[in-house]
Amino acid sequence: MIRTHAPCARLLAASAILLAVAALTTACGSRSRELEPGTYRAVLELPGGELPFGLDVAREERGVVLYLVNGEERVRVTEVTVADGRLTATMPGYENTLTAEVRGGKLAGEVSLLRVGGERQVLTFRAEAGRAWRFFAEPSTDNADVTGRWSVTFTSDQGNESPGVAEFTQSFEAVTGTILTPSGDHRFLAGEVRGDELYLSRFDGASADLYKARVDADGHLVGQYWAGRTGHQTFRAERNPGAVLDTGAVETALKDPAASSTRP
Repeated sequence: MIRTHAPCARLLAASAILLAVAALTTACGSRSRELEPGTYRAVLELPGGELPFGLDVAREERGVVLYLVNGEERVRVTEVTVADGRLTATMPGYENTLTAEVRGGKLAGEVSLLRVGGERQVLTFRAEAGRAWRFFAEPSTDNADVTGRWSVTFTSDQGNESPGVAEFTQSFEAVTGTILTPSGDHRFLAGEVRGDELYLSRFDGASADLYKARVDADGHLVGQYWAGRTGHQTFRAERNPGAVLDTGAVETALKDPAASSTRP
C-alpha cells in the first residue's frame, strides 16, 4: 500500500482549494462584467458635490434600456450598447452620451454633454446596483417643512440678479418640485429635507441641476444652485403663495440670457 506523507497531503489539499478559488474568481469576474437589470443609485460629480439620480436598467425585447428617474419622471434611453463590460448610451433627442465600465454591480465612467458652440462638458459618473436612496441612506425624522410656493432671487457670480418661482411638495423628508426661471424651468427636481437643509437634483440626459439650501432663522431659503460643471448661482427665497414669474424679467432674459442665467 502506498502511503502519502501528511505534509504532502496538506499541500495537495491546499492546491485543490486554490484551484477551486481561482475557478470561482474567474467565473465571478466574468459575471461582474455583465450589466445586471435593476435599480441603481447614480451620481454625477459637480463642483457643488454629488448630483444623485435614479437609474433603472431593464432588458426589453429590443435589448437593454435605461430609465433616468427623477421623482415621477422616467426618461427612457433606448440607444444603449453593452459589450465587453462597457456600457454606452446616447440620450434621447441630444448628442449627450454616457459611457461606463461594468464591474460587479457598479458602474464607473463619465457623462459627456454637448453645449452651445460645440463644446463638450464632461462629468464623472458612477452608479451602484441595489440602492434606491437619493442623497442620504438614512432619512432624518425632524425636518423643516418647505411645502408651498416661494419667490426666489438668484444672484450670479458676477452679481446679476434674476427672479424665480419655486413650488415644492413634501411627504415626510421627501421633496419634489419645480423652479421657474426667466431662461427655463427646472422641473422634476427630487430630493429631501434633512433637518433645516434642502437638497434637490435632476439629471434627465440634458440638464444636470443641483440645489442645496438651508432654512434660516427667518424662514427663508438660502442656498446655491449648480448647473453642470460651470453654471453657478446663489439664491434666496421667501414664502409667497401668490408668487408669479415677472413677464418683464422673462422678456429681458430672452433678449440677454447671459444676464440672468448660468445654465450650461
